[in-house]
Amino acid sequence: MLEQFAIFTPQGEILYQFNCLGRKFAETQINRFVSQYISSRTSIGASYKKYSVLDVSGAADGAGLKSSRSFCCMFHISKQPELFYVVTYAEQSLELNDEAAEVLKLGVTLWDSLQLNDGIVRNLSGRGHRNEHNYVEVTEGLEETIAKFDTYLRAKYEAYARRSEASKPVLETESVENNPKKKSSELKSKKKSSSGGQQGRKWGRDGMMDEIGHSDPTKLDFSEASSASSSNVALVDKESFGKRTVEGEFLIREIDDLLVSQRDRVKSTAQASNTNAAFSFLKKHILGNKTISEEDLKSVLDKLQQKLISKNVAPEVARHLSQQVSKDLIGSKTANWTSVENTARESLIKALTQILTPGVSVDLLHEIQKRTSQKDSEGKKHPYVFSIVGVNGVGKSTNLSKLAFWLLQNNFNVLIVACDTFRSGAVEQLRVHVENLAQLTDESHVRGSRNRRGKSGNDHVELFEAGYGGSDLVAKIAKQAIKYAKDQNFDVVLMDTAGRRHNDPTLMSPLKSFAEQANPDKIIMVGEALVGTDSVQQAKNFNNAFGKVRNLDFFIVSKCDTVGEMLGTMVNMVYATGIPILFVGVGQTYTDLRTLSVKWAVDTLMS
Repeated sequence: MLEQFAIFTPQGEILYQFNCLGRKFAETQINRFVSQYISSRTSIGASYKKYSVLDVSGAADGAGLKSSRSFCCMFHISKQPELFYVVTYAEQSLELNDEAAEVLKLGVTLWDSLQLNDGIVRNLSGRGHRNEHNYVEVTEGLEETIAKFDTYLRAKYEAYARRSEASKPVLETESVENNPKKKSSELKSKKKSSSGGQQGRKWGRDGMMDEIGHSDPTKLDFSEASSASSSNVALVDKESFGKRTVEGEFLIREIDDLLVSQRDRVKSTAQASNTNAAFSFLKKHILGNKTISEEDLKSVLDKLQQKLISKNVAPEVARHLSQQVSKDLIGSKTANWTSVENTARESLIKALTQILTPGVSVDLLHEIQKRTSQKDSEGKKHPYVFSIVGVNGVGKSTNLSKLAFWLLQNNFNVLIVACDTFRSGAVEQLRVHVENLAQLTDESHVRGSRNRRGKSGNDHVELFEAGYGGSDLVAKIAKQAIKYAKDQNFDVVLMDTAGRRHNDPTLMSPLKSFAEQANPDKIIMVGEALVGTDSVQQAKNFNNAFGKVRNLDFFIVSKCDTVGEMLGTMVNMVYATGIPILFVGVGQTYTDLRTLSVKWAVDTLMS
């Protein structure tokens, strides 16, 4: 858990303080941060999700011995006015870094949305009150607003803490408290973890993949020891996951974003309060009804193009969008009281919306219901088959499990098939997911037990496995699994496949024969929001790998919670293939799956 959050000026005046543990605020902790920051700021290079990270060492007494413990600080420095936003916590770990980044993001956004910076700038400019010692009161007249900030921040933090606590054990393979060995290994891994950095991966010309940033190695441990059973799987937050219709269908909630709604509120407040805004248009001679020429658009489009590239949109895609805006606007007239820049911006929003909006209806739930309601001559139903593909490490197994959880909420019986016969631990990883899902559908399920068919899982969700082997084994497992699912009355088959480098023809070539023999109803590619511009080639290569008669059906874009506003990967993948994005992954629990909101994605890219 975090320790403290503070906002203060470079002169050391604390404007806001919050002890997350409910204790007395410790100003000495902030003083030690300032002291170490001043002495080491030239060498600070560590960052996490765009925020700087500093490890503050323990303070020494007169004898040279450490008299107080070390801790970690994540901080952000605003420019106008210059303010320090600092979160302190015990030590760096993936969980605490994520929590600190979330609180910083929330604090900075909320502070801006309440327009506290405007009041501080006004006071510092000399228009504010000065006391008898000619001292400027930085927060003069802002006390009520800061109190409102405190109320909102505490409420949001408490809600975030509850969600984190509720969802934490869902994908864990065992309880740390019940396993001293694992607890010890996790503590060691925390101490050895690096000082942060944005995570990602890139592929070189030789086809090899390089990891950027760090990850928690304990998450990759799927050995028998680490997959020992736990007595409980925490209840998931189905309210945040989706809602049930009057017909009983469980629909995944569409993704939204706190920042988008806050920006809209701030923008509307600013427009309402600035009554002189219209006169600034007159000063700039922007009266509307201007015929737009190519020369008018050149500088505007250059600026918008660079904005898109900075959000991970590939240069070729950004150029295409600029050309679309040019075709749309050259020769047309601006509306009343509208500048060329705003007109171009609206046209770009329209072009982005057209790219991301699916050209065909993808109604999975009704397609599955239609398929499972049909019987063959023997009275058996043919299961609806999904196949999941993608490059190494994008989260195929995790997102497959999220899909399985959604399908289970709609009362479908799901067979999960381990067709990744190459990666060590792939089958064991799926087995852990199946055990978790079995417990979530039946609290009486005993982890590690076999169902009435002698398989891992229960009557609702089951794992079909046949060990490890070469590519010829994959198609064999797939065909056997579909036959087994039909015989055992399963509604849906979810096939996990091996990750493969998109720029290695030897690894990609087996996909065509696999698709021909397994003949899945839907082939889903899991892409990764972290990848950026390389996503164009990834999407093209996977879409072409199945031959001329078969394509990908839709994308799931994972790890959208790690990139902030840099959602260009979504645009790249859809532009490259014309294949729609149906779901986005926003976390590591089974309920962290959302249907894509095109408006959210476009607003985020244009913010």
